[in-house]
This record gives sequence, C-alpha cells and structure tokens, in this order.
Amino acid sequence: MSKEVNTANTNLSNNVEQNVKSYINLTEQSTEKTLDTMKDNMIKSFDEYVKIQPRFLQSVSDFQLEVIQTSKDVITKTVAHQKGLIREFVNVSQAQPNETYQQLFKKTNENVDNFVKAITAGNQFNFDAIDTGRENVKLFNKAVEAYTEYITNAFNAWNAFLRSFYQSK
Repeated sequence: MSKEVNTANTNLSNNVEQNVKSYINLTEQSTEKTLDTMKDNMIKSFDEYVKIQPRFLQSVSDFQLEVIQTSKDVITKTVAHQKGLIREFVNVSQAQPNETYQQLFKKTNENVDNFVKAITAGNQFNFDAIDTGRENVKLFNKAVEAYTEYITNAFNAWNAFLRSFYQSK
C-alpha cells in the first residue's frame, strides 16, 4: 500500500507541478500580451499626435500671420486717419521747426531698431531653448537606454544567481 501511496503522491506532485508551470506560463503570456498592448496603444497615441502636429503648427502660424496683418492694417488706417485730422485742423505752415521733427524721426527709428534687436534676441533665445530641450530629450533617451540595460543585466545576474541555488538542490 505504501508503494501505491508513493505513486499517488508522485502523480499528485507531478500534476501540481505541471499545473503551476502551466499557470506561470499562462501568466507570463498574459503579462507579456498586456504589456505589448499597452506599448502599442501608447505608440499609437504618439503616432496620431504626429499626424495632427503639422496641421496644429500651421493653424498657429496662420493665426500669427493674421494677427500681424491685422496689426499692420490698424497702424496704416490709424496713421491715415491722423493725417486727415492734421490736414483738417492744423495749419501746416505753423508746424514745428524741421530740426525737431528730424530728432523725433531719429529717436523713433532708434526705438524701432532697438525693438527689432530685442525681438531678434528673444527669438534666438527661444530657438536655443528649443534646441537645448531637444538635445536634453536625446540625452534622456540615452540615459533611459543605459538604465534599462543596467536593470536588465542586474535582473539577469540575480536570476542566474537564484537559479544556481534552485538547480543545485
């Protein structure tokens, strides 16, 4: 009877071991499938963003150009209106001396030149910041790759170490 009990225990042990291995294999497959689905969905989201990004940038650019054109139109119309008022209500012959206007025009031109220089410097700063950000993203990607490789190697080393104990028993 003890031989039958041993055989039954061995069969039961083998069945349990097979069920555990089958469950682990199924769990690994489910986990892998879940992770692959998550990865695919995240990449799909970014791919969709890449598709609309040029349209978004074009919309922003079109809006900026429309604001610029409207601003230029407002300036042109305002100056034309002021010229009309001056012609109507001011005696041009009693205008300020020519030297005063030359100084005013000179200062106005200097102010516009300084404004353009400031805008150019600000734009250059923005371009440099964007380029630096892009380089930082590349460095971050390299750091993630190195970290992932390190974690994988550490996991594999620990896995091999633990398996050596499991296999030696």
